[in-house]
Amino acid sequence: MKKFRFRLETLLRFRKMQEEQAQIKLAEAATQLHKQQEFLNLLQNQLASNIDLLSREQAASPTIETLKTFSYYIDKIKRDITKQQEQVDKADSYRQECLVELESAIKQRKLVDNLREKRLEQYHNELLQEEQKILDELGTQAFVRNRRVD
Repeated sequence: MKKFRFRLETLLRFRKMQEEQAQIKLAEAATQLHKQQEFLNLLQNQLASNIDLLSREQAASPTIETLKTFSYYIDKIKRDITKQQEQVDKADSYRQECLVELESAIKQRKLVDNLREKRLEQYHNELLQEEQKILDELGTQAFVRNRRVD
């Protein structure tokens, strides 16, 4: 009997390649999200540090100009934090999209993989039936020869 050959093998390889690409894309998105979150944390730490510095400065009776400078700088950091939070949200949204794409790619690959498994099982059943036919034929021939000898 012929060797097992799955007609959709090329499609299966293509789906596996899509799944691998989706995994890579998800990993890159997760890395980008992590970088954005780290930068947000850095900005938040800067804000806390400057507020603490302002508190210490206020205890030493600062000038109005110093207070204005602190105020402007703290406002700038707050705006930067707001913008960075938007970047974090975008990165998280993109990571979620990549996750959905990966799940879809896995589902599509499994669909073709299941078809392959069913076809392989069918092939094995056909092979067993053919072997059984050959064994039955050999058994019949042996029986006929034994009857002629008797």
